[in-house]
Amino acid sequence: MNINGYVFEFGMGDLSFPLIVQAGESAASVSGLPSQKGVQAGDMVIFDLGIMKDGYASDVSRAVALGEISQAKREIYETVRLAQEEAARAARPGMTAGELDQVARGVIEGAGYGQYFTHRLGHGIGMQVHEPVNLEPGSKQKLEAGMCFSIEPGIYLPGVGGVRIEDCGCLDEDGFHPFTKTGKDLLLL
Repeated sequence: MNINGYVFEFGMGDLSFPLIVQAGESAASVSGLPSQKGVQAGDMVIFDLGIMKDGYASDVSRAVALGEISQAKREIYETVRLAQEEAARAARPGMTAGELDQVARGVIEGAGYGQYFTHRLGHGIGMQVHEPVNLEPGSKQKLEAGMCFSIEPGIYLPGVGGVRIEDCGCLDEDGFHPFTKTGKDLLLL
């Protein structure tokens, strides 16, 4: 059964975008393309999946490891996890999208991987998977209660692999509340 069959079987709608699976060196690029190499022991594998439900899009990314991985891969995973969690905790109405981006970017830069975080921190989500707001460096757009957006830092290390951890959620006066309930501890498959 294909992925559309599974989501239909569990009462969900259609995919909100084509499923993305990147492994090994193709996961070291934000826009990595599938390869004929397949998945190898020791690879990091990124899954990016979204489903439509009642007219609204979802979007979630997780990275897992196939078997034991190198210390470098564990370090980039933990750095991305920390950056994602710090940004989610820091999100508040009134801060700018650029300020929130900088929270996660600062964690990644502090760990020495700044040049390998090559995309925005996140995007708005609603009836489409990508809507305004853009959480990106320098953005002056103010975050407001009621906004729904993703927080998805990543590190893409050539020759090693990549990690992205993404949750979408809603911002209110108390902070960011993720829709995603999936854990973020590193899974070794």
